[in-house]
Amino acid sequence: MQKYFFDVTDIVLYVRGETTISGIQRVALQVIKAMLKEHGPDRVMLSMWDQQAQVYAALDASFLEEMDEFDAVALSNVFFGKQRRHYETVPPLLARYRNNRLKYAFHLLRANLAALRRDKRFFEKRFTTLERWPQEKARARAMARDKRKAARMPEPVSQKRTAVADLISAGDNIIILGATWNLAPLYKALAKLQSEQGAQVSMMVHDLIPLVKPEHIASDFSDDFYEWLEGSTAYCSRYFANSQNTGRDLRAFLDEIGADHPIDVVPLAQDLGHKDPEPDPDTTAHMAHLVDQDGVRRAILNLTKTPYVLVVGTVETRKNPWRLVQVWSRLIEDRDIDAPKLVFAGKLGWLIEDFHAALNATGNLRGWVEIAERPSDRELAFLYKNCLFTAMVSQYEGWGLPIGEGLGFGKTGVVANNSAMPEVGGDMVEYCDAESINSIYAACRKLISLPSHREMLEARVAATQLRTWDDVAANFVAVLQTRRTVPDAEDLKSVAKGG
Repeated sequence: MQKYFFDVTDIVLYVRGETTISGIQRVALQVIKAMLKEHGPDRVMLSMWDQQAQVYAALDASFLEEMDEFDAVALSNVFFGKQRRHYETVPPLLARYRNNRLKYAFHLLRANLAALRRDKRFFEKRFTTLERWPQEKARARAMARDKRKAARMPEPVSQKRTAVADLISAGDNIIILGATWNLAPLYKALAKLQSEQGAQVSMMVHDLIPLVKPEHIASDFSDDFYEWLEGSTAYCSRYFANSQNTGRDLRAFLDEIGADHPIDVVPLAQDLGHKDPEPDPDTTAHMAHLVDQDGVRRAILNLTKTPYVLVVGTVETRKNPWRLVQVWSRLIEDRDIDAPKLVFAGKLGWLIEDFHAALNATGNLRGWVEIAERPSDRELAFLYKNCLFTAMVSQYEGWGLPIGEGLGFGKTGVVANNSAMPEVGGDMVEYCDAESINSIYAACRKLISLPSHREMLEARVAATQLRTWDDVAANFVAVLQTRRTVPDAEDLKSVAKGG
């Protein structure tokens, strides 16, 4: 029986210092979880480059079956055997430093000194206020105390690791779903497993943005990305692409360097599986609302007191945040509509000085723009569930997870009509030109001012059988077993239409 080793090296390295996991890593974990459901832990394992032992190691994947939401704390427990602070047990201002004791202590001291000086600007720049700082500290202490009492987190136990070379047989699969650049020892290990033990190494390419849109990337990264992707042809048997658009970009690159590796298009999920459990008949609406809010920070709850449009993802230049802010500055001056707030949910990224300047100069558009930085899975689900609609007006995407995530919650959205995004949105969203403020404005205004149009799109969402992670896993298995592209052209036309 074929075995599947899913490489998680990038996730291991990432959770060593980060408090959340990225969209690409979320994709990998969802696929692995679906594969576990299909084949069980005897055939599906995790693999990683162990830097300390200098060996490519395998570890049991079954713990993922019990993980309802992908928490960097729980993953850190498994990979490193270290207990870490939960996101909720630190003040939001210090969340990014929670896994580094020295930095945490330093920035806590800075904040306390700023509070003593009554430095309001210090806290406003960090998306909180001087008045909220004592409350946030008190709440974090209470949460930490409650978690210690409840002992919700298991004792840190790192997984037993076995060299992949001792477990793998000819024809078994090593599947890389994440980003593994700048890891030369890993590449050598994969090449050896392929040449000496007959392993089939496959890699998912999520986008070629550093090559097709280098203006949105740090100057030296495009060269590194090119070298990494070119070098991968030495050990990869085939590639996966997460969309037709990415498949075309990858084919053009491989043709350019003279490589003829097969590319199998496996579109990602639209419905990401965030379903509410069946309601208890004895549960009142008020009680259900309280349960829905459990584990959501007060700052996040406060964002949902008035109608809002949700933008999910790292705030970076490619995501077009500056144009969205300009659109909202027009919408709030439009006396013929009741404009909602605009809420950005995600990490603050790079090359967004103009975005920061626009917000700082206008006081976050006089409060019409809010930022929910680094939300947890639970908080993100709460934001999706309560938003008016979503917006994703990126200048380029490999897929567009937030579009599908919104659809999974029954929400339509304003979506840019470029790259892979129409493959996700189908006929269930309102499209716009990402390069035109007028086009983005018109699409947003239409969904705001015409509830009947928004409800019509939501009805299409409800009537559509959205693509799920089980579908993705089934396609992966079919590709790995038959070496044909799955789904075929007709299937992809259906996906593009939202079917």
